[in-house]
Amino acid sequence: MSIDLDHKLSVLAAAEEVPDAVAVRSNGDCLTYRELAKKVRDILPRLGDARPYPLVARPDLETLIKVFALLERKQPILLLHPGLTEHERNTLLSSVEGLDHHLPEDTAVILFTSGTTGLPKPAILTREALTASAEASRDNIPLSPGDVWQLSISPARIGGFSILTRSLIARSAIALGPKFSPKEYLRRLEVDHVTYSSIVPTMLRMIFDEAPEWRPLKTLKALLVGGAPTSEKLKAEAEEKGIPIILTYGMTETASNVVTTPFAERYQRTSGSGKINKGVQIKSEDGHLFIKGPMLMHGYWGREPLVPSAWFDSGDIGEVDPDGSVRVFARRKDVILSGGENVYPAEVEEALETIPEVKEALVLGLPDETWGAIVTALLVPKDEQKLPSDAELALRLKPILASYKSPRRIAWVKELPKTKAGKPDRNADNLKEAAFRTLHYKH
Repeated sequence: MSIDLDHKLSVLAAAEEVPDAVAVRSNGDCLTYRELAKKVRDILPRLGDARPYPLVARPDLETLIKVFALLERKQPILLLHPGLTEHERNTLLSSVEGLDHHLPEDTAVILFTSGTTGLPKPAILTREALTASAEASRDNIPLSPGDVWQLSISPARIGGFSILTRSLIARSAIALGPKFSPKEYLRRLEVDHVTYSSIVPTMLRMIFDEAPEWRPLKTLKALLVGGAPTSEKLKAEAEEKGIPIILTYGMTETASNVVTTPFAERYQRTSGSGKINKGVQIKSEDGHLFIKGPMLMHGYWGREPLVPSAWFDSGDIGEVDPDGSVRVFARRKDVILSGGENVYPAEVEEALETIPEVKEALVLGLPDETWGAIVTALLVPKDEQKLPSDAELALRLKPILASYKSPRRIAWVKELPKTKAGKPDRNADNLKEAAFRTLHYKH
């Protein structure tokens, strides 16, 4: 692959090419690439020489300027989520102390994985990986000067950081989103002339619940939905409302998505997670998904690097069809083994969310001496006064779910635990105790 990385990831080069193109939008205000480049030049002398440079990454202009300045200097960035406590930040920083001599020269950024089990791992993404990811994405999703991609999630997550690099490479604009609330999010889509926005399914669910009459302007080309499985119910609602959605599948280690819904099918309800992006290889062995391509991370900082020609174990269970369609069923660690049968939580959650009284569902396995694990459901009701009994729920699930998949224990709760990325957190501290000792509602 022949890529001029210095040119593509340079905001100063972008300012030479498209000086008057809009680079940043924020609540109706805007900066051109010429103006953004000036701010980057101004800050360059004030940056320290830390390698990597630790940065608490908020979806704001200050973070944007620092990221682009550090990319300009080819100075690796260590991104930290703004939602972390001081103790959590210090723990992560302590975990990488003394590792700088192992950092590859072409490192662009180090992103900590979500860390749903154990300490988050620092994934090294090179300039080549980020560029390859952006180019593969643009092969399916057209992005050019004049487009506006809303940044509504922290750049400390790959879903946020990739918006910065994709937009810079395409010389398009980034819209700085507000702290998420459905009504303000929708207002900013319009006022900032957003053409693309990346969200997680939970955010889309909140939008539909709080703004059921919302319909997108024609300027909105697509909402990219990823980070967690998107239920058939949610897809059907989007199709009914005429909302263009592109499902995505990817992870920090693959520098963002490697599977997406074809752009031409964004108004249709499609099954699965989408099709494999150009330049990516994905295979399924015994139901385990493996990935190969130039967008893979260099490796985890402090560990042996990945062999470039090797397959990366995604940790996910799924299938790959001959036409390149991919269906992701579950994280391998989330599969519930009950009575010798594999139960995929996402499948059970989707079935539960077809029940009108259920707003959200989270399924997990509780250890059991007889069964190995018992399928257990935490449910958020739409109306606290109208809770169907366990027997009623079982009866409604019977036509659509095998008996071994049907939850044996059910708890109604006010809300589900969420990760900082807004995804349901089935590994939250004391989740099992919270489910059965401090319930808001019980049968």
